[in-house]
Amino acid sequence: MKRNMLMKLAISGFVLGVTTFGNGTLASASNKPTVAEKSAGAARVALEKGKANKAVGHAEAAVAASPRDAGYRALLGQAYLNDGRFDSAAAALTEAMELGATDANTILALTLAQIAQGKTPDAVALLNAHQATVPAPDAGLALALAGDSESAIYVLTEAARAEGASARTRQNLALAFALSGRWAQARVLAAQDLSLAKLDARMGEWSKLASQPDARLRVATLIGTKAQADAGMPVRLALANAPEVRMAAAADDKVVLAAADPAPVESFAPPPPVIASADTSIRTVELPMPQRDENGVVPVTELPQPAAAPAVIMADAAPYRAAPGAPAETVRPAQAQALELATRIVPAAFNSKKPNGWAVQLGAYDSLGIAREKWGVLKKRNGMLTSFPASSHAAVVKGRTFYRLTVNGLATRGDATEMCRQLKAQGQVCFIRQMGGAENIQWAAKSSPLRLASR
Repeated sequence: MKRNMLMKLAISGFVLGVTTFGNGTLASASNKPTVAEKSAGAARVALEKGKANKAVGHAEAAVAASPRDAGYRALLGQAYLNDGRFDSAAAALTEAMELGATDANTILALTLAQIAQGKTPDAVALLNAHQATVPAPDAGLALALAGDSESAIYVLTEAARAEGASARTRQNLALAFALSGRWAQARVLAAQDLSLAKLDARMGEWSKLASQPDARLRVATLIGTKAQADAGMPVRLALANAPEVRMAAAADDKVVLAAADPAPVESFAPPPPVIASADTSIRTVELPMPQRDENGVVPVTELPQPAAAPAVIMADAAPYRAAPGAPAETVRPAQAQALELATRIVPAAFNSKKPNGWAVQLGAYDSLGIAREKWGVLKKRNGMLTSFPASSHAAVVKGRTFYRLTVNGLATRGDATEMCRQLKAQGQVCFIRQMGGAENIQWAAKSSPLRLASR
């Protein structure tokens, strides 16, 4: 459900529904709501009225009464978020997800809290892990707020093209353009749903937002609250302090007690010394005497000889640096490791006149110039892309021409899948496609040769 204060915002923002699910337990005979349910209901009412501070008190009471309820803990996180307490919000929402709250409202609220904390990689990873859950208008704007403008514009563009796209989706796309510095495009898009007077005011608000370096103030502005000092969620409400968690920990802590009967002393006492008997005699051994010659001299061959010296291990005379054309076994370990790491995905030859093989699409843009510009930005962000050729070709979708930006030179589907997986791990939106040979390549960038470090 939409909150009144979000509807009154002068700029585009997020629509956060108030968490409504919980354990819903009722008292046995009286059929009256439990303390936790009554407190949660009061918190939701307070949030609807824009009284975030009051909602925090009610939500804390609900969590204290039912600590293991995922819905109440998610409601507490949203109350903290609306009150501008982002550290407490992140803690409560993380614990709610651990308890099973994976709805779109909880995920989006946790994403905003992490962005406000400056944990943008965690926020982007969370959004990527729940792409099918969070609505595209909110996910795209959150990506723009996290600084991933390219992914944000891609997601919001697809959402704005969908049938029945709302004005809020188009305004969020315009705001994403503004946050990336493309003010002309932002103004043209925003003008589709705003009058000229409102358009100038909207541009002024977005300009202030874009120039705000503090992530907390940015998030607070977009959700309609004020950032404030946060001492953290009360310790007594932490999930680790819930009664069920403490009892489980106590049950797992098994103390081994000492045996009631001590071990006999004989098993620890040392054995008595063995005393020789009085009749023990000393055994004598007769040693052979060396034979002498007629002059009384002992021959040298019968004297003790020194032990033979051990064999000397000679160092390998081969030089340390292998000559060109040397066999593989002479390659140093560091060179072999660098070679293995650098050739996990070997760039294949790419013929722009007859494109074939597999490719990874990074985006689709309104012009060829934008596609070329984005390739330069993405190469600087990810050095792996430098070793692969890139290209762009036009594609007509629903009567509109777009220019696809693809990474080529991938010989197999497995190589393309692995590259896309690595790019997604860094927050880059992508998917694989197979080049059919009929694409009209309008621009192609050459790859840089692989370079191996030597020592």
